[in-house]
Amino acid sequence: PLPLLAQQQPSPTTSSASFPPPWLVPFAIPALGGALFGYDIGGSSSVLRILGEGKSVLGSLDALTLGQIASGSLLGALLASAALLGLGDKNIGRRQELIAGAGLYSAGTLLQTFGGSLPLVLVGRILYGLGIGTSMHAGPLYIAESAPSELRGQLVSLKEVAIVLGIVGGYAA
Repeated sequence: PLPLLAQQQPSPTTSSASFPPPWLVPFAIPALGGALFGYDIGGSSSVLRILGEGKSVLGSLDALTLGQIASGSLLGALLASAALLGLGDKNIGRRQELIAGAGLYSAGTLLQTFGGSLPLVLVGRILYGLGIGTSMHAGPLYIAESAPSELRGQLVSLKEVAIVLGIVGGYAA
C-alpha cells in the first residue's frame, strides 16, 4: 500500500507524535519550486497572448520577440542545469542549490514585474529560468535524501504533481 495515503502503523519516521513530520519541510520547499515552475509554464501562455495584442507597457511585439520572452526561462534553466552537473553536487550541495534557486526565482520575478522595458524583462526571464534549473536539479535528490525510505518514491512523485498543479493554476490565472 501507499504509506502516505493508506492507514498504517506509526513508525519512528511517520509517528503522529510530532507535527509537522520531519520530512514535510524538506519536501514542501522543493515542491513549491516545482509548483512555481509549472505556474510559469501555464501563466506564460496568457501573458504572451496579452503581449501579442500590444496591450502592455512594452508596446507591440513581433513573433521573434514573443519567442524570446517565452524561451528566456528555458534558456536559463538549461544553463543552470548544465552548470550544476559539474559544480552543484560536489561543491555547493543540494540545500544551498535550493536556497540559490529561491533567490533566482525572486530576483527574476521582481525584474519581470518592475523592469518596465524589454531588455529587463528578458533578463528577468533568464534569471527566473536559472532558478528553475537550479531548483529542478536539486529538488528531487534533496527530497529523496531527506525523506524516510518508505515515503521516498511517493514524495518525489508528489513533487511532480506539484509541477502539474502549477501548470493548471497558471492556465487558470
